[in-house]
Amino acid sequence: MNRESNFEMFRYFLESYFNVSANYDELEEVINEFNLENIKYRKRLLTELQTILQLQDWEFVHEFVRVNGMRKMDKDKLEWFIRFIQEHIKAK
Repeated sequence: MNRESNFEMFRYFLESYFNVSANYDELEEVINEFNLENIKYRKRLLTELQTILQLQDWEFVHEFVRVNGMRKMDKDKLEWFIRFIQEHIKAK
């Protein structure tokens, strides 16, 4: 199994919600739009983000975000980004 396939919902979030047309100052608004998605998708994204934080493989995450979100972020920005999403996703 391809490692990237474990993060399909994160890829979906990057491609469909926080794509290159969105700015960082719009991130909370973008997450609020994602919160309209099915609860199953929101929970799955949270699970994937938790896995990413546990893995701490920032080179992989950097490349994943670069390819799927067309953004370059250093480790600190990636960690902030993931935690910000986690804090704003409604899982209930």
